[in-house]
Amino acid sequence: MKLKTRLIVFVALLFSISCNQISDDTKLKNIVPDKTKDLSFVANEKFLTKHSDNCGCLVQLELKDSLKLVHIKGQFYKSATGHLYERTVGQQEVDGHLADHEYFNGYFSQEVDPLSFEPLDGWYAKDKKYVYYYRPLSGGMQILKIDTADIKTFKVLAGHYKYAVDERFFYDDSEIINGFVPSKTKLKFDGKGRAVKMTFNSKVYEFEIVE
Repeated sequence: MKLKTRLIVFVALLFSISCNQISDDTKLKNIVPDKTKDLSFVANEKFLTKHSDNCGCLVQLELKDSLKLVHIKGQFYKSATGHLYERTVGQQEVDGHLADHEYFNGYFSQEVDPLSFEPLDGWYAKDKKYVYYYRPLSGGMQILKIDTADIKTFKVLAGHYKYAVDERFFYDDSEIINGFVPSKTKLKFDGKGRAVKMTFNSKVYEFEIVE
C-alpha cells in the first residue's frame, strides 16, 4: 500500500514539473524582443582631435578586417581604440605589374573630423576646424593638416589644383609661398581665368599651368 502511494505521489510530481516546464517554455516563446535601435555615431572629441599618432594602432587594415572597424561617415571608419581609417585605393604590385588595391589606411592626421570632412577643388579638403592637404598618392590619399591655413577664408585658386590662398598666405601644395601678402598682391590671369603670375612690391611669382 505504501509503495502504491509513493508511486502515485512520484507520478503527480513528474506531471507538475512537466506542466511547469511547458508553461515556462510557452512564456519564453511569447516574449516579444525589443526592436533593435538604429546605430548612430557620436563624435568623440578625445579620439578625433587628441588621439595619439603613437597609439600602436596598425597603419593599414585589409577589407577583410572591416568587422574590426565601425563606419562613421563616407570613407571614414574607426577602430576600438578610436584610431581613424580611410577606405581608399592604392597601387600594389601583382604579378609584376601595378594594380588597384582597396584597403583601410590609418596613416594620416588623426585630427580629422570625419563628420564634417569635405574635399575641396584640387588637392585640398577641410572640416569644421582645419584645412588639409588632400592629395592622391600611389598608396592612397594623403591627408595632412595645414596648421597655418584659415578655414574661413581658405580657397583654391581658380583653374588650379595645388595653389590656394587665405587671408594671410598663398600656398603651393601644403607650403606657404613666402613674401606675398594676399590683400596687397596683384594677380595676373590668362584667357581661361587662371592665375598665371602674382606680384608684390618687387617680388614676382609665376604659377605652374597644367593643361
